Amino acid sequence: MLERDLKKEINQINGALEMLGLLRQRLELQLDEVADETGQEALDETLSYVVALRTEYLRRQQALHPHHKTCLFYLTDEGVLPIPHDCYVPLVEGKSVACEFFNQTFRLADWYVLMEKEVPKRVVNETYSWLVFDQHGRLDLQAAHAIEASPLPTEAERERIRQQLFDLDI
Repeated sequence: MLERDLKKEINQINGALEMLGLLRQRLELQLDEVADETGQEALDETLSYVVALRTEYLRRQQALHPHHKTCLFYLTDEGVLPIPHDCYVPLVEGKSVACEFFNQTFRLADWYVLMEKEVPKRVVNETYSWLVFDQHGRLDLQAAHAIEASPLPTEAERERIRQQLFDLDI
């Protein structure tokens, strides 16, 4: 296991153990009080506590360090089209189709962006690749890898991505 993967796993385990400890303490306190409550009330109270803890830890996580986000764009003859990450992943996993793109080939711009309070601040990395949609609107990753031409954007396309990403006078 790589060192960074090991550190990540250790952090996840430590976080889970901390949460389990907090839940155990909470349940022990509720056990003493449960005589006057129904099971549903006790469960509702515990679930509310878990939601509050999760919210607090998400807030702490964002406060400790900035986070990053993947921003995706189709580069087409018509222009630069932003793609919600939640729509793109099922396409790659083969769990959805894009009928509107059947038998089309696009370039994909994948920008990894430093976010601050959900506002893009700085591009950390850019990657470009080909996307080939088959006759059913499914991604054909093998056909995309077979394309020898460069998927790199033009300067105008890069500028359009920047404008859309950073909301600059579009």
